[in-house]
Amino acid sequence: MKYANRLAIVATLAMSAAAAQAAGFDFTSGHYPPQTESHSTLTRAQVKAQTMDALAQGQLLSGDASYLPLSAQTQQPSNLSREQVRQETVAAGKAGLLDSYGE
Repeated sequence: MKYANRLAIVATLAMSAAAAQAAGFDFTSGHYPPQTESHSTLTRAQVKAQTMDALAQGQLLSGDASYLPLSAQTQQPSNLSREQVRQETVAAGKAGLLDSYGE
């Protein structure tokens, strides 16, 4: 009985391997999703210059700063009071602008 079970398992594996090979799946040549070709109109030097400008203007975090927690990153102080923020949140909720993830 033990021999029959093992033989059945081996036969099943062999047949499934043969069926998979016969299907001709080729996961190496075709890419899913299809890759679209894109050509940039900017040179490498122009991209570097734009990146450096964005860093200088504070629009982009440097590589080291992007891994810092939000409390350690530079943040602009808010001029709103706690009550103003609460009122804006309530108004946004009534307007349907907030996501309700828990519901």
